[in-house]
Amino acid sequence: MDQNRGEFLIEIEELIEKVFSDLDQLRENSANQNSRRQSIDQLFRHVHSVKGLSAAVGLEAVSHIAHELETLLDGLRLGRVAVDEQVLQISENAVDALAESLGLAASGIVEPSRRALFDQLQSAARGGESSAHPDALLENIPSDIWQSLSEAEKQRLVSVAREGTPLFVVVASFAITSFDEEFFRLKEALAQIGEVIATSPTVDAEHSDRVNFRILYASSATTADLQNCIAGCAGEITKVERSELSGPVAGQQQPITPAAGTVSASALANFVRTDLAKLDHLISSTHELFRATANALGIAVAQKQTSKKTREQLQSLDETIRASFMDLENELINLRLVSLGPTLQRAMRSGRTAARSTGKEIDFEITGKDLRVDKVLADALADPLIHMIRNAVDHGIEPADERRRLGKEGRGRISIEAISEGAQSRIRINDDGRGIDPAVVSAAATRLGIVSEPAELDFERSVRLIFRAGFSTLASASDVSGRGVGLDVVETAVEQVGGELRVSSKPGAGTTFEIRLPVTLGLLSAAVLVANGSRYCIPANQIVNIGGAVREKKRIKNAQTDGDDEPVNLSELLGQSSAPKRSKKSAQQVTCQLSESQQQANGDSRRDVRLVVDEVAGTEEVLVRSLGRHSGRWYGVAGATELRDGTIALVLDLSRLLSAT
Repeated sequence: MDQNRGEFLIEIEELIEKVFSDLDQLRENSANQNSRRQSIDQLFRHVHSVKGLSAAVGLEAVSHIAHELETLLDGLRLGRVAVDEQVLQISENAVDALAESLGLAASGIVEPSRRALFDQLQSAARGGESSAHPDALLENIPSDIWQSLSEAEKQRLVSVAREGTPLFVVVASFAITSFDEEFFRLKEALAQIGEVIATSPTVDAEHSDRVNFRILYASSATTADLQNCIAGCAGEITKVERSELSGPVAGQQQPITPAAGTVSASALANFVRTDLAKLDHLISSTHELFRATANALGIAVAQKQTSKKTREQLQSLDETIRASFMDLENELINLRLVSLGPTLQRAMRSGRTAARSTGKEIDFEITGKDLRVDKVLADALADPLIHMIRNAVDHGIEPADERRRLGKEGRGRISIEAISEGAQSRIRINDDGRGIDPAVVSAAATRLGIVSEPAELDFERSVRLIFRAGFSTLASASDVSGRGVGLDVVETAVEQVGGELRVSSKPGAGTTFEIRLPVTLGLLSAAVLVANGSRYCIPANQIVNIGGAVREKKRIKNAQTDGDDEPVNLSELLGQSSAPKRSKKSAQQVTCQLSESQQQANGDSRRDVRLVVDEVAGTEEVLVRSLGRHSGRWYGVAGATELRDGTIALVLDLSRLLSAT
């Protein structure tokens, strides 16, 4: 994708996110006339900007949708159209279509028909004028054809009728042995001068060797032109009837849902105003230059012939250069970061759509939407979050009458919380629904033949089963879920970026899913610890005291032992039971302090932990990198880094490492 075009797509996508926010604000301000007017004006300006930018880049479909929405918003501004739930919903459908259309353009996928949406927008822009029912205006359409139409085909027919396009019924007959090829050729010919609305096949009992088709067709061509167009087609074209239709026709409002296989424009463009690969190379090169400069200054300071005054000047210069390089690297890394807000908002909107589809009343809440994460992670999380929110709506939240019967509020609650802990981040999705019930999971497992004998599974086995591909507790699929595709995809997507998915639940009280995100790139002031001859890093701010040598390194305390007095052997904590022999006096003791949020996240009551290590090798400013796919399964390892002397060291997540003991 051309870089300039990619940047335009990102800008349009950001504007669309603002439009979504404007709509939410308009809902909140609908009762206050002054605030409502300001919200409408802001919404109109943003949609107008989307229209202009889309037209400039050649995105005609996006520009067309924005134009129709702009017309409706102009009616709201002038007071011709009232702000009600129906208008707000139609507007939200239009913005959903804008986002989808932008994703289709970035993906190179053919744009679907927007006739139904344009019909809704135009009807709303006219101020809700009453209209006759389709049956009254489409009386020239054979009733059996009308009854055979799907809702989508009826909507297309309604849109065509409203536009005043003439309709035809083409009746054709083909030999049953070759009808597929001949019928395809006829449809291709018709498509050259019009639009096929629907086809209805029939077989005459007296002529069982032939297949008859009645084709409902829209075209501005004359009957003679149409007959000439299809004259060369195989089969017997027995009749071409024309129906003149005019006047407005009422259509049904249908929510817009994202097309399968589409992604956000910014995800495909792979830009945060610059190419990520080039940015990564720049960060790495800067850190290499930083290490080389620091090492050169270190050698100069260590020279014996250097005067005391010169050494002091070099040491001062060393500190200044280190601080400057750290600031520069931090700024470069921040260029990779994007706000998680738009991703969380998209997930919440998907949840609202699912709630409307299932008829459930649910309050959604987002906290921490200002959290900034690596762009790669933000893109990778978009679909998993939508899956989890929709599952929470369909599987988690009970219907209102059931909730009241259980003593709950009729309205359910789903919250999305994004939090940061040092260089790592977490996202929690919490609902107050029915929770994961092992009895329900066991019954579903028996029904699906996963377990041979009916028996209630424990919670851990139940959780493992819901992440199994093809598993669903629903006996039949709904519009939202139930096809056994979802949580296994979520887990795979999270693991592919090095994250981890955790679940906690209580039957009747709700479920919490937590995504733990890895470090992709991050600067860390790290203490370098040596254990069993290998080097490891932990955040320097976790160390509160470095003691002297200890005579005997004790083994890891039993998990059942109370208190924090017993020191922990880092070698044994890392599973290195066969440590080489060394002087007993060479070991050192380091006291580390864990934050309250780290304790809560890992279910560990220890606050102060004493580590026994071979040596504390000092403190360095390191560039932490992710270990890639499946690194989330390596408990206690947050990433890796290259130390000043060129050796590789693992960066430890001490709180998580301790929770495994």
